[in-house]
Amino acid sequence: MSESKAYEVLKNSEELLPDKHDGSYEMMRLLIAEYARLDDPDVCDTDDLNAIYAMAIGTWKSNIEKKKDYIDKTHLSDEAKDRMHQVLDEVWDNACFDKYSNVDSDAKGNVSVGMFGTAFFVFADTSGDKAREFVKLCIDIYKKDGGEFERAETLLSQGIKGMQAASASVILHCLKPYVFPIINNRDSNTKIYKDLGLALEKPESLVTYISNSKVIEKFRNENFSFKNYRRIDLVANELFGEFWPSLKEYDPGITKEKYKEMLRDPEVTNDARREVIYRFYQAGGQATCKQLANMYGKTPTYYNSNATNLAKNILKETNCPILPRDEENSRYWPILFVGRRTTAEEVGTYLWKLREPLSDAIKELIDEGVIEEKNMNVSARNSVKSLNTILYGPPGTGKTYSTASYAVSICDGKPIEELGDRDAIMARFNELKAEKRIVFTTFHQSYGYEEFIEGIKPQLDGEDGGIGYELADGVFKEFCNEARAIKVHTNGTALIKEQPRIWGMILGGTGKTKLKAECFLNNEIRLGWDEVKDSDVEGDFYGDENASWNGKHMVFDFKNTMEKGDVVVVEKTNKSIDAIGVVTGDYEYDESRDHYARSRKVEWLVKDIDQDMVSFLPKGRKQLARFSLFAFDYIGMDTISKILDNYLQEPLVEVEKEVQPYVFIIDEINRGNISKIFGELITLIEDTKREGNSDAASAFLPYSGAEFSVPSNVYILGTMNTADRSIALLDTALRRRFSFIEMMPNDSVLEEINTISGETLDVSRMLRTINKRIEFLYDREHTIGHAFFMGLKDTPTKEKLATIFENSVIPLLQEYFYEDYQKIQLVLGDNAKTDDSLKFIVNTEVHLDQTFKGNVEEIVDEKPMEYKINKDAFTNIEAYRQIM
Repeated sequence: MSESKAYEVLKNSEELLPDKHDGSYEMMRLLIAEYARLDDPDVCDTDDLNAIYAMAIGTWKSNIEKKKDYIDKTHLSDEAKDRMHQVLDEVWDNACFDKYSNVDSDAKGNVSVGMFGTAFFVFADTSGDKAREFVKLCIDIYKKDGGEFERAETLLSQGIKGMQAASASVILHCLKPYVFPIINNRDSNTKIYKDLGLALEKPESLVTYISNSKVIEKFRNENFSFKNYRRIDLVANELFGEFWPSLKEYDPGITKEKYKEMLRDPEVTNDARREVIYRFYQAGGQATCKQLANMYGKTPTYYNSNATNLAKNILKETNCPILPRDEENSRYWPILFVGRRTTAEEVGTYLWKLREPLSDAIKELIDEGVIEEKNMNVSARNSVKSLNTILYGPPGTGKTYSTASYAVSICDGKPIEELGDRDAIMARFNELKAEKRIVFTTFHQSYGYEEFIEGIKPQLDGEDGGIGYELADGVFKEFCNEARAIKVHTNGTALIKEQPRIWGMILGGTGKTKLKAECFLNNEIRLGWDEVKDSDVEGDFYGDENASWNGKHMVFDFKNTMEKGDVVVVEKTNKSIDAIGVVTGDYEYDESRDHYARSRKVEWLVKDIDQDMVSFLPKGRKQLARFSLFAFDYIGMDTISKILDNYLQEPLVEVEKEVQPYVFIIDEINRGNISKIFGELITLIEDTKREGNSDAASAFLPYSGAEFSVPSNVYILGTMNTADRSIALLDTALRRRFSFIEMMPNDSVLEEINTISGETLDVSRMLRTINKRIEFLYDREHTIGHAFFMGLKDTPTKEKLATIFENSVIPLLQEYFYEDYQKIQLVLGDNAKTDDSLKFIVNTEVHLDQTFKGNVEEIVDEKPMEYKINKDAFTNIEAYRQIM
């Protein structure tokens, strides 16, 4: 194995947690869970198999809306389809906020979900019987752990027409990633198994998939510590991925001299296009658009669109061959580049390498002074300066999308243009969220003071599972407490960390117990629940509604959440404590102990004391929680410090404040009842009323009676949709306390979309025309945002455009104009169309004599018209052209 490149990388590879890596795993698992609920799986056919396969395919090939279409064609119940639609939306939202390590915007800035791509995935040649059997196999594998190979081999070894190992393996892998490896006929996949010395039999064949999987499983178990086979796939791409297309597949036939001529020709190029091609050269001849944005500024879209337009102009000028390919832009890029998908360590989705003649041409043009660094300009934008800011604009203008950039800019004290590309921004955004320096919430009509500031909430109280009520902090109060960042220093040997978590424990019961005495003597804490196995608390089981709080959650927190440097408080009674310690050791499990086998080392700061805690409890709470282990979230380090000062000869703990910017994001801020949510605290968010200012103010909270004020390092960043409510109608108290940044439709970002399903359509101009008419007939606050059309960059099809108009544009226009269809016709240019088949809204005269008895025309002022939406026009490109 010493000569295997892949082995050296894989032996040091860590585990890859499926649901943290990619959303495909969750989509597949939950879809098969829905099939497991079917009363009669025998109704399934190829439509169901298509839907299952779509879950495994990347959104660059099968976007979320397409996946929903496949779901809708299945034999699942309507309720199950609705649940899956919700799952798909949630996964997409997670991807947009970079929950998954595999999520990466493409070169055009569009987020993607998925690990696998293919040109075709409709199993047209698969019989209904075989499709049904495969679906039933997936259900069986989902329901039962163990023996998966044997059960799968019964069906797969017979072969299924229209299905090869590639398609079967991605489905089964997404369903059980630790059981089923990824096998296909990709060159990199074939090479990695050969590099590892594995002799696979006909790897492309479905018949041999299970026998090959057994070979791979045996090798993995004997040599590597990870279980997820996706790790092998990633290393294969990293070590053996090749640039595409090869000269055999495609050669534009353009010489170095011809490229030089094109780069000098003002009809072909301009400064921006020369800059982009120079940046690729400057980056070593190959890069992703995201890498260029990180290194040289601007956005990935800037590099993508300028390279595409340069390639199109060269094609037009030279009439060179063009690659026959479905995706519009990928037909043009190979005129300038060869490319490959990025590895896990590379930023971006596709890495492009300059063609050798083009690279040589650029070098000579640099030597000749035609291309110069001094001509390369980088744009700049200002950062948010106000403590309270609202981003406002019509629907679809990227307000929520922009909050991440502004929040990172505030926290890091950098202008937005210095933050890097979207990928770098979202990575930093997630880091800051994990540090609790950024919090995101959404206002709605039922949102109230209790959720935002504080309120009384029900909870399980005690080990008997009874219901009790306690005062709980709302998200904003909790956030303000975090922003008063406490920094802890110790003068003794106890290593209390900065911002430690406080844990409460009961050691063997109240009062003096044998277990407590042993723990005090041996400098340790111990936890029972011996019937709960460590294997029961692996992964994110907190989302399991059936998980037992009393056992699993406590074991999970003791093993995984508690950290060295945290503080432990031991209960003496339900109103007092008798010890405080600092966690100094890692989690241990001692099988030789009959009871309380789990332990951690601690250093006891004080023990055998009798400290009443009632005076430190929040208002409304009369006793301590009665659990073996619980988070003492309502007792802070400042309280612990006060208690310790009473027992120690010299102060052990010194507390000081460390001021850093914190950002509280409120999406849809205008949808909430501001007076109800903020209550008496609306004044406290003013700049001059913040803590530390000469005019600082505070208020006593009605539930807890505690004094509350807003730290001066808390920034509030809101978004509002002007189609819901104009700024002029916004709550006056809110309006005068916020600065506003307008975000209007930007049709220029759509300029590269000029072909839909092979037919010419200037989407940017179309949107600009629609918005000019809306602004004239209504106002600029009810225009239509560019974000609705961004999906056309990845999927420039009539079907996609039809979905946008039918599901987004038309409903917005109906809402704006209160179903005044004459105005909607004016907006869409239907009034000027002579062909009714091209009208989105068709009107026909209502003949009253066919509806009413007698003569009613004399009591009707105008000729009554009936308006209908013409759905056929949605897929007719000429209908869109005639909008302009």
